[in-house]
Amino acid sequence: MPGHAYITHGDPNVLRDVAIQVAGGLGYGVEPQGAWRLKVSQGSLAASLFLGAFIAYCDFTVDVVSHADGTYHLLLHRNNPWWTGWIGMNRVKNRAIQLADAYGNELMRAGVPVLQRNDF
Repeated sequence: MPGHAYITHGDPNVLRDVAIQVAGGLGYGVEPQGAWRLKVSQGSLAASLFLGAFIAYCDFTVDVVSHADGTYHLLLHRNNPWWTGWIGMNRVKNRAIQLADAYGNELMRAGVPVLQRNDF
C-alpha cells in the first residue's frame, strides 16, 4: 500500500497523539485499531462507488512502529480506489499528501526530531 513515513527519535505516545489530533482537526474520522494503529477515514465507500471521481474516499491506516536502531516511524498508508479512475485516485493521493504534510508540520511544532520523510 503506498504512503508516507516520518522517521523520528520522538516519543511514540507523542507520535500517536499527533496522528489523532491532526487527522481529527482536518475532518477525518479517527478509529483506534490497537495501541499503535489508527484507521483514518473520510468520505463514503458507497458514494464513491456510485459517483466515482466526484467523491474522494480516503481509507488510511496510520501506524507508529519502533525499529531496532532506536527510531520510531509514523507511517501513513493510503488506499488506492481504482474504481474511481485516475482522477479519483489522484484526489485520494493528494489528500494523503496533505495529511502527511500536516503531520510533519505538527511534529516539528511539537519539537519531535524528524530524521527523514519517505514517500513510498
